[in-house]
Amino acid sequence: MKRRALLLLCVLAPLPAPLAAAGFGLFQHGGRGAAQAGAFVARADEPSAVRYNPAGIARLEGFQLEAGLDFQAPADELDSPGRTDLAHHIIQFPAALYATWKPKELALPLAFGLSVDAPFWTITNWDTALFPGRFDTIRQETSLFELRPTVAWAIDERWSLGGSLRYVRGGFETSFASLETFHGGAQGLVPAEINAEAASQVDGLGFDLGVQYVATRWGWGAVLGSGIALEGSGDIGYFPRDAFTNATAEAAFNRRFVSSSASMNFELPPTASVGVWWGITDSLKLEGDIAWSGWSALDRTRIEITNNPYRLYGSGEPEALDRPRDWKDVVSLRLGAEWTLSPQWALGGGLAFEPSPVPDETIEPGFPQGDAMVYAFGASYNLPGLSFDAGYSYHQYSDRGVRFYTYEAPGSGTFSSRAQVFSISARWRR
Repeated sequence: MKRRALLLLCVLAPLPAPLAAAGFGLFQHGGRGAAQAGAFVARADEPSAVRYNPAGIARLEGFQLEAGLDFQAPADELDSPGRTDLAHHIIQFPAALYATWKPKELALPLAFGLSVDAPFWTITNWDTALFPGRFDTIRQETSLFELRPTVAWAIDERWSLGGSLRYVRGGFETSFASLETFHGGAQGLVPAEINAEAASQVDGLGFDLGVQYVATRWGWGAVLGSGIALEGSGDIGYFPRDAFTNATAEAAFNRRFVSSSASMNFELPPTASVGVWWGITDSLKLEGDIAWSGWSALDRTRIEITNNPYRLYGSGEPEALDRPRDWKDVVSLRLGAEWTLSPQWALGGGLAFEPSPVPDETIEPGFPQGDAMVYAFGASYNLPGLSFDAGYSYHQYSDRGVRFYTYEAPGSGTFSSRAQVFSISARWRR
């Protein structure tokens, strides 16, 4: 059995891969938590507690390991006068790994944990011909991984405290179009649409602090997380949307739009969450969580270019270089239930409301989703020392009206989005 368990965990834990995100911040981790719409702060009684509530690992005996994959399928659409545009439909597979260890020989009842997963990941690609919002954003990708070393202390049979150090690293990429003119010799000024693609590796440090209280039929937990300022460097390149037919204008483009280094920034918000669980019967548990995210920390994003072709040649800078965000703080509501059918089988279900932090004034094609209703369900199968979890959630986003920039009259349209998320994981206890 142990050899089969180790083999399965190796299969389920490949190197992390990019995923197409289903909203702002990934709040569901592991098949069991995903099945309950992420309502897991108060119980947090498996290795994914490193993510949900670090205080929860204080009650996990021995060495425990959890590995899993998410299959995410988002769909974003823009309806504008005379056309409908669909973002590229991408299904990808992010991996997560959580490990906890509680040594018996220590004088203090301490437990240690380590995890690697993704706190925030969104990829939106509108790379279609003459996409109306291309002068705002063509492609937006924020792909972040997080390493969390964790320690927790079981104060007594009911109370525990925990803390995690968070190291976040990943990529921030964007592309956009601008309309430029070049000297074409005898032909005079030649207009051309130029696409810019910027990418940067960013990183930053933060922390989480958690508390948990567990009684016989009820309990509660709370977690406070710091914000993380992410900054880093990379490069930016340019290419014309259509090939030049004027050699003089093409030479002018090559002199002006030269690939160079660039720096970019992003901000992960401070967070606070609290949850309460209640055992209605010996086999049925309910949990309700409230989570606050201080997205107002993200007031703008800026691309600093070493050789700025827009500034150096006196043309106006595209807004994508210095974009006001002015995101707002949001409060999420999550409700989960778990019903133990037998020592082997358990069912889970959940419902969540996840509001969008993007206000109407700064919505753009890179972050088009509205408020989300999340519907989730799943199941767990338990063996001695080994468990398997599977969860599914459907994310339905509210429609968002948008006005986007063009070089003529402002454009308008309506964004609509939805996503499906499949999560599987395995838990091993020794």
